[in-house]
Amino acid sequence: METVLRVFAAGDKSGSGKIEKPKITAVLKQIDPVTFNDTFISALFGDGNEGLVDLTGFTSWVTGKSESKDFVESPELQDDLEDLDMDTSVVDDMLNKALDKFKELDANGNGELDMTELKALCMWTFQQFGRSFKNDAEKNKAMDKQIKRYKKIGDTWDFDTFESYYLKQMTDIEVYQVKRSEAFEKGYNKSAAAKKFKELDVDGSGFLDGAEVEVFAEWIFSSFHPDGKPLTEEQKKAESKKLLQRLDAKKGNSDGKLSFVEVDFFIDEKIQQIETFKKKAAEREEKQKKKEAEKKAAKEAKAAKKKPEANAMAGLAGATLMEKGQAEEAKEKPAEN
Repeated sequence: METVLRVFAAGDKSGSGKIEKPKITAVLKQIDPVTFNDTFISALFGDGNEGLVDLTGFTSWVTGKSESKDFVESPELQDDLEDLDMDTSVVDDMLNKALDKFKELDANGNGELDMTELKALCMWTFQQFGRSFKNDAEKNKAMDKQIKRYKKIGDTWDFDTFESYYLKQMTDIEVYQVKRSEAFEKGYNKSAAAKKFKELDVDGSGFLDGAEVEVFAEWIFSSFHPDGKPLTEEQKKAESKKLLQRLDAKKGNSDGKLSFVEVDFFIDEKIQQIETFKKKAAEREEKQKKKEAEKKAAKEAKAAKKKPEANAMAGLAGATLMEKGQAEEAKEKPAEN
């Protein structure tokens, strides 16, 4: 919760230890707009934009360190606060994820992210927003541009700096996911990924679960093994379990099924990989055919070259035999007087 403390402290210009409601509201909504929605904010601080909140008391309550709700200055709000119960697990979970991501990026473990390590953050950010690149040149150009933005924040990032960025990104990502989900549900999304998802979602539930996930796994496998043996039932279950672990448990909401926004980028990536795979396979096949044709042509040319030589040798051999026969005949013929 260091980010919250730092932002609140920055807003406390007078040093009184208290901060205005609008500033707290903005920070809380940035951290988690779902938990800290308008209804919650209203119940917590009351209607309107007036009111002061004690920084230390509120932070202790919101992090679960204290059950006391005596942090609101307005006495008339105390009765409502007594009835307000907050589950801080969502906030704690997000902050833990921020710490885990920081440790993952901090390759040398020195507690700071340098520009080399922040390149990995670039790729993570691009992936979260489904951004793909046609080639390395395009990707490197985008990364250089993003790194310049990072440098404006600082050449190296400690955890507090990263945490602020991460929380803001997670909020933006959630908003983006909602928009993607709405576009899909309303039929606005005409992408190849949307088409494939609808094809896999046989029961039209809007989710892939059970046998549908197994079919999903089988489609991926067979696309990269067109001439191979099909998956056994046991293998299908194992592969579908891997998909759920990767897309639902690690990146989704862990509800045991796959929504469109949990898999659309993954499906799009696989479609591109499959197209590339098929293209390269066709190129290899064409190259092999060309090689075999060249080999055949060389063999025929060699055979054609040997034929005249054989005829010449046969002709020479015939002439030699003729001369030999004439010589023998001359010996047998009596000499004339």
